Amino acid sequence: MASVRTEYKKTHAASVREDSKGRETGAIKETGRENRMKKLNVENPFFEFMGRIGDVMAVNVLFLVFSIPVVTIGASYTALYQTLREIQEGKTVWKSFWAAWRGALKHSIPVWIFLLVCGAILVFDILFLGRFDGSGFWKIVGVVTGAFLLLWSMVFCYLFPVVLQEGGRGKEMLGKSLFLAVQNLPCTMPMVVLNSIPAICIVLGGFFMGIAVPIYMVAGFGATAYLNLFLLERCRK
Repeated sequence: MASVRTEYKKTHAASVREDSKGRETGAIKETGRENRMKKLNVENPFFEFMGRIGDVMAVNVLFLVFSIPVVTIGASYTALYQTLREIQEGKTVWKSFWAAWRGALKHSIPVWIFLLVCGAILVFDILFLGRFDGSGFWKIVGVVTGAFLLLWSMVFCYLFPVVLQEGGRGKEMLGKSLFLAVQNLPCTMPMVVLNSIPAICIVLGGFFMGIAVPIYMVAGFGATAYLNLFLLERCRK
């Protein structure tokens, strides 16, 4: 009888150990399965990063397409920034861009045409002054023209991304844009540099143009706007 009880205890202890090992093995398998699912989860940082790149590329293409008429570039810029803000809240690219573009079209066209004409005149003046030897009077004129071009670039940084969305008259929007640019000068100057990269590549010539064109056709304008938004958020803090 004692031997039977001893054998029963041994058998029971062995079954307990096997159950424990089975549970441990199952827990390990379950943990491994959960880890694999986390890696495949769309909320994984890698997939979020790749999704953000895809959104920037999609917005960039929409910006280029809707800017083809030239007079609509102002509305396209406003829609570009507004869409990049809204997709961070989970909204779709196409619906956000289309709604922002339609909403900004009426107010943006007159302001953009004014900026376009002023910018063209300033660039023409700089190219014209470049023919002279840089003596006395012409040097002063060149410095003044360059200062106005810098102010133009500073106004551009805030007019379409921020001020135009709030509405108002053309003079009021231009004045407010200049005020914000001067008030947030440490953030404004990096934005001016970022926005000027295409113009700098044109001035530098063929090699840099060959690099810049495919980049900006795919994601350059969207990436620039994304970086500018980061700077704008820092300005508000």
